[in-house]
Amino acid sequence: MKLNPTGQYLTEMQYTDNPQKQALLRRPIGRWGRLWQEWMKTEHPTEIAVLVMTARWQIIPREIDRQAENRWTELDEQYRRENPRPTAFLEMQEWEKNRLLTLEHIIMEEIVFRIHS
Repeated sequence: MKLNPTGQYLTEMQYTDNPQKQALLRRPIGRWGRLWQEWMKTEHPTEIAVLVMTARWQIIPREIDRQAENRWTELDEQYRRENPRPTAFLEMQEWEKNRLLTLEHIIMEEIVFRIHS
């Protein structure tokens, strides 16, 4: 039981019995998960109620964060292999900008802009 600010005792319900999902819920929602939630609110607002009722609204963004982080690492290694980093300062700035934009675009298309269930 937990005491709320108004002095009432409330039972604490677990969101899930799955230990992996419980560990996931201890992590904050990161950048990619927040972007997914914003996209869902804009593009698919009617789906949110179903995700909340099935206890997926808080799990999915954290899963998306994990997938996006792993994919970012893969894509970054691939980009660096295929596009060697220049040594001149202005070229390096352009390379960094292109790398970030390319990786972000791929992650948004592959992971964030998807309905996850």
